[in-house]
This record gives sequence, structure tokens and C-alpha cells, in this order.
Amino acid sequence: MIPIFTRLTAKPGKRNELIAALEELATSTRAEPGNREFVAYPARDDTDVVLGYELFDDQAAVDAHRATQAVADARARLDELLAQPPEITYGIG
Repeated sequence: MIPIFTRLTAKPGKRNELIAALEELATSTRAEPGNREFVAYPARDDTDVVLGYELFDDQAAVDAHRATQAVADARARLDELLAQPPEITYGIG
């Protein structure tokens, strides 16, 4: 299993749009083979931060996920919503 933790900082006033974009991505990701979980939620202590958690069976599932059109579409949309690049941490599975 490969857990992935993400911290995303939205541009001021864009957090709800960011959450909506991530929910769209989550819907398609959850249907992918090898995905166990994909959740995103607002951080309690910062109005512009959204935290994400993904869990995949293995590296092949992560690679397949990154190659989807849904991820390409989300990346283009996130470029307009993020104040800075995402902070991504990979856990040891």
C-alpha cells in the first residue's frame, strides 16, 4: 500500500472551488483499480488550506492514476486555484 498525504493552499477566496475540483477528481479516482481511498477536506486551522489523503495498492496503481485524463484535467484547474505548489508526502506502505 502507498499512502499519499497532500497539503494544498488555495488562493484567497478559492478554497471552496479547490474542494469542488478535488471532489470531482476523487469521484473518478475512487473508481480506478488499485485505489483504496481518496479524500480531501478543509484544514481546521487555516481557511485557505485543504488536506488530502490517497491510498493505492502499489506503485503501478499510482502511475496509472497519474496517467488518467481526470488527473490532467485537475492539474490544469488546480493551477488556477493554488497559491503555491502542493506539499506532497509519501508514506511507507
